[in-house]
Amino acid sequence: MNFSRVELHKPTLEQRWRTAESNLIYFVICGIAYAKSRGDSPEDFGTFAGEIAGPYWQEKAKGKGPPALIDGISWNKHQFHDFEIEILSESETSIEARMKGFGENFIKVRPGTPVAEEDYLRFFEKKWETIAGVLDLEYKQRIEEGWIFITISTKR
Repeated sequence: MNFSRVELHKPTLEQRWRTAESNLIYFVICGIAYAKSRGDSPEDFGTFAGEIAGPYWQEKAKGKGPPALIDGISWNKHQFHDFEIEILSESETSIEARMKGFGENFIKVRPGTPVAEEDYLRFFEKKWETIAGVLDLEYKQRIEEGWIFITISTKR
């Protein structure tokens, strides 16, 4: 028997997805803001997050090279509704791709957010760089015209 007068709405699957996406971005922003409040950088938080994720990645992708990491990044980022990724080139030792739409636009439309878009992108750059290092890979990123260009290669 329900005695409550409050009617709780049930979100649709799309609403749940958008809420989960927003909550994820919120927690990344909180982590970056917390790091900055302690005198640390977004990169410091990215290294920390990458080190925590490292054991999982070692088990899942160690020895599988650049394709394993790019696939993992793609899998991870597809939780964002406007995520796009495109492989630009590949060889036996490296992959170049470009991506966008993994939460950076959220920061642009939220005035007063204590974290800049650049902070958010620098966090993810260092996170993926750290994970790549665990996998004996190199991760490099540059930003051009709204795209994040990434290169993942085996260490020389």
